[in-house]
Amino acid sequence: MDERDRTAGAGRNDESGDPMSTLSALAARMDPVPPAVLEAARATFTWRTIDAELAELAFDSTFSDLALAGVRGGELGPRLLTFEAPQLTVELEVSEVGDARRFVGQLVPPTAAELEIRHPSGATPVTADELGRFSADRIPAGPVSVRVVRSGHDPVETDWITV
Repeated sequence: MDERDRTAGAGRNDESGDPMSTLSALAARMDPVPPAVLEAARATFTWRTIDAELAELAFDSTFSDLALAGVRGGELGPRLLTFEAPQLTVELEVSEVGDARRFVGQLVPPTAAELEIRHPSGATPVTADELGRFSADRIPAGPVSVRVVRSGHDPVETDWITV
């Protein structure tokens, strides 16, 4: 077998026989990701919540039995979301108002706080009263995350979710 025979079969499959592995190896060789891009991507995940706790999505009414029953009955009403972090829960009711969204929320345990509803267009500042209640109008539809800053506590940031 000469050199041409060995290289002719090299593009078909790697030793594992997995075509995706072969394609991945070919892409890495022909068009590698620049090291600076990889470094920036890793840094993004490392620094994403360096000063904040992450509140993970614990409940989404879109996926509840109630929502599935509502599909058969018509109107679903507002979307209910609950995000939980070790020291704080963020409860949200999201309503469609034309192309925008209206948020009505509650912090548990109740506490005054400054919030930012972050979206691709920027951030909408909101204040929660001493009972933890807050609301915001004209939030753009699409991906959002809520950042909560309370006195004497680390900030809390919710997962990004599309509304």
